[in-house]
Amino acid sequence: MKIRTNHIILSVLFACIIGVPTVFGKETPKIDSLKAAVNTETDAEKIVDIYIHLSSLYENINPDSSISYAEKALELSQKINYKYGEGTALFLISYVYDQTGDWLPAISNLEQAITIFTETKDSLSLIACYLNLGVLHSYGKDQVQALNYMIKAKNICEEANKTYGLSVVYSNIASYYEYLREYRSSFRYYEKAFEVDTLTGNIDNQCFNHIALAYNLLKLKQNEEALLQLNEALKLLPQINNNQGEILVTLGFIAYYIEVGELHTAKEYIDRVIELNSKNRPNKFTVDIYNFLGRYYLKKQEFKNAIRLYNKAINLSIEQEKYDYLSDYYNELSEAHAGLQQYQQAYEMQTKAREAYEMLKPDEIIQALSNFEADEASKAERNKILLEQQLTSAKNESEEFKFRAKAGLAITALVIVMVALIFFLILRKKHLNELKVNYNTINRQKLLLEDNLVKLAEDEQNLKKLNATKDKFFSIIAHDLKNPFNVLIGISDLLRNEKEARNSDDFDVLINGMYHAATSGYELLENLLEWSRTQTGTIKFEPQPFFIHKVFEINKDLNLEVAKTKGITISISEIKAMVYADFDMVNFIVRNLLNNAIKFSNNNGKIELLAKRDDKMLIVTVKDNGIGMSPELIENLFKIEKSVQREGTANEKGTGLGLILCQEFVKINGGNIWVNSEIGQGSSFHFSLPLSLS
Repeated sequence: MKIRTNHIILSVLFACIIGVPTVFGKETPKIDSLKAAVNTETDAEKIVDIYIHLSSLYENINPDSSISYAEKALELSQKINYKYGEGTALFLISYVYDQTGDWLPAISNLEQAITIFTETKDSLSLIACYLNLGVLHSYGKDQVQALNYMIKAKNICEEANKTYGLSVVYSNIASYYEYLREYRSSFRYYEKAFEVDTLTGNIDNQCFNHIALAYNLLKLKQNEEALLQLNEALKLLPQINNNQGEILVTLGFIAYYIEVGELHTAKEYIDRVIELNSKNRPNKFTVDIYNFLGRYYLKKQEFKNAIRLYNKAINLSIEQEKYDYLSDYYNELSEAHAGLQQYQQAYEMQTKAREAYEMLKPDEIIQALSNFEADEASKAERNKILLEQQLTSAKNESEEFKFRAKAGLAITALVIVMVALIFFLILRKKHLNELKVNYNTINRQKLLLEDNLVKLAEDEQNLKKLNATKDKFFSIIAHDLKNPFNVLIGISDLLRNEKEARNSDDFDVLINGMYHAATSGYELLENLLEWSRTQTGTIKFEPQPFFIHKVFEINKDLNLEVAKTKGITISISEIKAMVYADFDMVNFIVRNLLNNAIKFSNNNGKIELLAKRDDKMLIVTVKDNGIGMSPELIENLFKIEKSVQREGTANEKGTGLGLILCQEFVKINGGNIWVNSEIGQGSSFHFSLPLSLS
């Protein structure tokens, strides 16, 4: 999760524009001096400037006083038609409302400020206003509007040849990719923001972008690199001297220590951030603290405490109408309910997470980002054409100069010819160097454009896969998950209303039917929850050395009774090799493949659980002599976008979801999965696992 740092960055940005530093209690003498100056100053515009200065000095220590002085500046500015003072006062009122969590009036005041700065063509102030407006809209549901404001600020930055606002634009674009879980693209834009901050020497932004880069690296499972980024942020903290900055850095370390499982250290940082937030007025990081406390208790498997804190984070987010992280909170709340085996509540939270995610219209965000990337590529192409035109012009100028030089040579003395020739050669060398520099610039931009096109193609494929995953998920819920419940409702209704059925010969058949329906529904729901965890990146990977033979024996015993109903024998390989993998995942893979083998085996069939060493890997095989598969079926077997469903030899039902999960788990463990099969000749499912070195 990314902590919101943008409004703090923008505070610093606007402070640069109006020339007022962020201050705390040490500024009391300055405040007293300014209050005294108001009583002696006669120039109305200077009085407005003093009110603005006082408002800025109070914004972090007394929001009410800050708004009071800003409103005085606004009223006086309107009387004397002082547009700069009027727009600046509106901006400061908006900022204080944002600080106190009242962001709807913050938007209203900011829009009025934009009208004034547009009229006065104050590009510097417009950049700050559009950036803040983008951040404020990002709290709510209209994420595309927020993104458009950021892009507008970027365009003004480029037109006015200003660089400082670009950092905030890039970091916000990064946050949209982060919301879409495109962490590679997000990391790229945070790096661009950091490059701008390094060029401009903006220490505050550098610190905050170190934290944002650390969050992305944690999502990419690059924990050591994330810690390096957090330590860099910590080094910059003394130069910021900002309570909110210290809170942000502390929250970053909490996220790291929870991720690596050092919970005792994480709790120490949590206690520290609670103390810091209690001194911060208003307590704007309360939702973030609830979230991290929830994650801490979730990691400790204290699920009731985790549920309590996630509910607080959700309720406070809804109360403040800030929806940008609501989906994450519901997902983690679902995991906590699942930990208590409250699967119905877990499923409901997954549904709410999906609704919260869709509420922000991710498809429209993706389209807006695609348009932005296309515009950026178009700008690069236009720059390339402009450079080519400049090269052509430079070449023509060079040819014209050569002609004049030759004409001069024909009418001058030998000495002058020598001097002119030397001068010409110097100029030519200079032109060639310029041409070389321009060529290198064009070539770099061409490579950047090609790289962007490749990444756009990758993103398109990922989007197609995400849509296919969503369609599959809905299909399973709409059809397969509903069927077991229909059976349970039907049979239980019959037993409830037809008393004769309880004493009939069919009673055992009905009870068995209810048992099989309940078991099927539970297994499918369990698979759905496991699958959702793989898609959201919340599943834990805990490799350890263990004997594969142990997994074979567990699953043979588990399925022995089911196999007996078909007269199927299950044999186990005698090889007792040790692998290094996640035991629960491997157990799931073998269980699923063995269930499928039984399902598609004929009566009196034979199933073998085999293992053989291959270099540093162990090849595990589940082999049956059942009905087999066609080449077309095999081709679509592990593709989420293809619906592969067929009944077993005893009319057993299936969704194909289990094999998709098997593929996911095998990849997580560093192996591959494949199948050999012919119709009527049975099937052999193979997957590889790393051998343990011990």
